[in-house]
Amino acid sequence: MILRIAAIGIVTVVSVLVVRNERSDIAALIGIVGGVAIILSVIDYFTEIVALLADLTDRTGINATLVGYLVKIVGAGYIIEFACDTAEDAKLPTLANKIALGGKVVIFCLTIPVVTELVNIVISLLSSYS
Repeated sequence: MILRIAAIGIVTVVSVLVVRNERSDIAALIGIVGGVAIILSVIDYFTEIVALLADLTDRTGINATLVGYLVKIVGAGYIIEFACDTAEDAKLPTLANKIALGGKVVIFCLTIPVVTELVNIVISLLSSYS
């Protein structure tokens, strides 16, 4: 798997370097396609991660909704990072900054239920010891 990712990355970089001088718009497209190809090549690992998290949730009794929010937060971070990098590759740094800001707001909103649940757990622990 790692060899496939490295090969896609190297082929993408070489292709972009070759095409960039003649057609920078096509070079940016090649970079995006290479990035998407890498993401698609690791998508199988996501199903393994979800299965592992489901197993951990069942064994520990943690609220599955809470784990769902954590997965969404991590996924949002990866997606936002990819979008920012794509914008920067297209030489649009101000757009990349706006994407990053929007992503931070979304991630903050996704963390509110997690923080609320953690506060509830701490309160229940403190009240059980009182």
